[in-house]
Amino acid sequence: MTVHRQWVEGATIHGSVIQAREINSLHLGAERPLYAVSAFPLTRPAISDTWVRQQPARLLDARYALVDFTGRHDELARLAAWRDGPERVSAFLVHGPGGQGKSRIAEQFARSSHVDGWRVFQARHVTAGLLSPSVPIGGRVGDGAGVLMVVDYAERWPTADLIELLLDAVRQGGRVRVLLVARPRGTWWQHLVHRLGDFDIPASDLALPGLSDDAGVSSQTLFRTARDCFAQALGVREAHAVVPPEGLSADPEYRQVLAVHMAALAAVDAHRRGRAAPDGAAAVSAYLLARERAHWETLHGNARVRITPHAFGQVVYTAAMTSALSYREALAVLSRIGVGSGEHADQILKDHALSYPADGGGIGGTVLEPLYPDRLAEDFLALSVAGHGIDDFAPDPWALDAPRRLLDGDALPCRRRVLATLVATAARWPHVREAQLGPLLRERPELGVAAGGATLATLSEIAGLDPEVLEGIEAHLPDGPHTDLNSGAAALAQRLADHRLGRTQDPEEQARLLNALAQRQSHAGLHDQALKSGRRAMAIRRGMSTAHTDAAEPSFAVVLCDVGVYLAKDGQFADALAATGQAVRLLRRLGDEQPGRHADALALALSNYAADLATEGQWAQALDIVQEAVEIRRRLVVEAGPDVPAAQRAPLAATLANLAICLSHAGRREEAHTAAQEAVAIQRDLARTNPHTHEPALASALVNLSRRSTHVSRPAQAREAAREAVAVLRRLAEVSPAAYEEDLAAALLNLGACLAPLNHRAETCQVLEETAAIRRRLAKRHPRQYEPALAASLESLGLEAFRAGQHSRAHLAWSEAIDLRGRFAATGGDRERADLAGLLCTITWMRLAQGRELSHALATIEEAVALLWPLASRPGRLGARLPEAVDLHARTLTALNRPDEAKDVRRRLMRFQSGDLERGGDPAGTTHGVGDWNGPW
Repeated sequence: MTVHRQWVEGATIHGSVIQAREINSLHLGAERPLYAVSAFPLTRPAISDTWVRQQPARLLDARYALVDFTGRHDELARLAAWRDGPERVSAFLVHGPGGQGKSRIAEQFARSSHVDGWRVFQARHVTAGLLSPSVPIGGRVGDGAGVLMVVDYAERWPTADLIELLLDAVRQGGRVRVLLVARPRGTWWQHLVHRLGDFDIPASDLALPGLSDDAGVSSQTLFRTARDCFAQALGVREAHAVVPPEGLSADPEYRQVLAVHMAALAAVDAHRRGRAAPDGAAAVSAYLLARERAHWETLHGNARVRITPHAFGQVVYTAAMTSALSYREALAVLSRIGVGSGEHADQILKDHALSYPADGGGIGGTVLEPLYPDRLAEDFLALSVAGHGIDDFAPDPWALDAPRRLLDGDALPCRRRVLATLVATAARWPHVREAQLGPLLRERPELGVAAGGATLATLSEIAGLDPEVLEGIEAHLPDGPHTDLNSGAAALAQRLADHRLGRTQDPEEQARLLNALAQRQSHAGLHDQALKSGRRAMAIRRGMSTAHTDAAEPSFAVVLCDVGVYLAKDGQFADALAATGQAVRLLRRLGDEQPGRHADALALALSNYAADLATEGQWAQALDIVQEAVEIRRRLVVEAGPDVPAAQRAPLAATLANLAICLSHAGRREEAHTAAQEAVAIQRDLARTNPHTHEPALASALVNLSRRSTHVSRPAQAREAAREAVAVLRRLAEVSPAAYEEDLAAALLNLGACLAPLNHRAETCQVLEETAAIRRRLAKRHPRQYEPALAASLESLGLEAFRAGQHSRAHLAWSEAIDLRGRFAATGGDRERADLAGLLCTITWMRLAQGRELSHALATIEEAVALLWPLASRPGRLGARLPEAVDLHARTLTALNRPDEAKDVRRRLMRFQSGDLERGGDPAGTTHGVGDWNGPW
């Protein structure tokens, strides 16, 4: 059942519930908090004239929106078109470098949306300084107005939590638009879009162009507009005397809106103070930061703060690294980083808050409010470290090891933000890359993994970063898929593959690199790229094999197996079968030539080959192949001794599960049940010690056991296994839908089969409806791969809905299934036509059994019989279905009081079979046969 949780102003969203004040009858859960929701600030806060003269950089804070919004007409029009589109829920990403104006355009769009009647909220991740749920509630979603949710710094969210926020958007029940704002649009976004597609949530993006690309505004115009606004705020007359810097039009640094605003502010303030305006973007930052430092000196000189200006700068540095924190977290951070002050940490925080009060006046209960805007804060971090080359800004030796001190010891809650900020700063300032980021990651490469997928992707794209640093990080990545790291791991693999491929002429190494890249791309859901990389690796291996290069053939077989997996994921099942079949033949020959070697690779290839054979309907051969794979796996387990590792037990369990399926299709159901039980026992034991790795396989084994238990008349065991499998897969699919949603759909379908005999119609229909919804989403993205499974789900849903008396629901499901099966039959072969006929027979029987819509039933069964007549003269079990269909045809005619025609159709069949027809029995027997044709149960 979908959990509806509405967005509420001042709420803290947890793993599956909302916690907020002043709401009655609300379940309070213990799940970890994910993000906080608050009303988007639509009014601009007041700002003191005295304050901005002391700290002019405050005028750059996007919250004050001091400079009149200029240009961006095309971009705002595109955002409005997205907002007003027909979709119920959709996402849009605005991305660009820091200082490009992303926050300003998001704010402008939020204000215009509010004017147009939309409710506007903002979401902040827990790691960004979680807001307390204690602010007054100003209303809730669901009153008919559309909702716009703005998410800044989206690239810093864990992918799973962004997915959760988007699913919450679906749960709101009305029109919802989620506007994401981020710097990079790299693989983290590709991965997110791929996964949103699994939930049928459309997503698009806009790269915010630089000033030179905006026809509505020039850098000169923007400078003059900002100059006039700043001059008014600072009380400067004759603003026209402040002229743009000479390099404004030519310097690429000034292509960003914020850089021009900073130059205008520095020029106006310098004019007010009778100083020369700074020249160049770095000098502008140094000037504005020097004004901040002068303010700290004034505060200390007037005894308004106890900490020295030097210590004040260290606290500002700390806040720039961590962003706002809770009081308790801030105390831990100050203790860790070692600010050079004799004052107590509480006094340090109070002194800092005097100049940098918490956002919202302290409502959130946070301290260490950072310097704004982000670009200026990053510049302060960079200028605090020696090597920047700006004469007017002295570095602080304390800062060199400050990030290291923050990241040493147990992980602080703000660790991800520290890493993200350091990486963003290093991307713009080479000396930070060389003096801090590079050495830190050389010493502690695991931090690159701890940063998360999005920051890892940004890190991978930093020009000049030594590839050895990235190689150290690579060594700490998990071997298999990981929800939060997949996008970054793929970007890192691409960067290293490009580097390594350009440095080696060894085809063995080239193929290995490409195969490893393909695996990372596949984990990230980049299946097209994975298939491309895998095919490149396969082409190299094939050339090596042809040339009889040493050790080429075993590697060629391995890459053939991998490419077979990518082809199967892409729906190219025949090509997948060819690839795995070639791998098996190659490894068999190598095993004959080198006894005792390649057994593990051969067992894997055999298991994959058996799965591909089964997919293509070649069950007898698949059974022979998988039995051989099991024999090899058992021998390897015995050879491993009493302390057999998971690396040997897990493949045995997976192969046993495949064996159980093939045995069942061969009618050896008790043997199949035994094999399935053994597979579950192994996987359950492995999952106890390492659930992250083995729970997916356990869920698959449980589904298999459930089906095998049904076939040997153990319904209670079947239901228990089915429910456990659904619970495991639902949890996995919430974290990684691209990897596990189809498995969840299959498990739900199986659960429906277990519930149906109990006459739990409502629950069964609900389960099958969810199955069809999942597969419908998947089929939109990969129709060739998922449409057959969708058709099976719809057939089962129609059957149960009809039994439950929900005839309209059944009609809709069957109509969709017939459309799909009809397309398959038009382009396929005998099997596809027989499947369509089987569906038509099922529909006919249900109508006949309930005495409903008999004229429609007659038309349906006549179509089925017409499809089956040509198949009856051909060998195989497809032709054997005709007698059952003819029996249904005759029964339908009899029910319509047309007994003579019923006798005619029976006589026709008897003549066709030379009078040898021994059919009859009760309707239940006929229905059982029809049900077996379609296989939904």
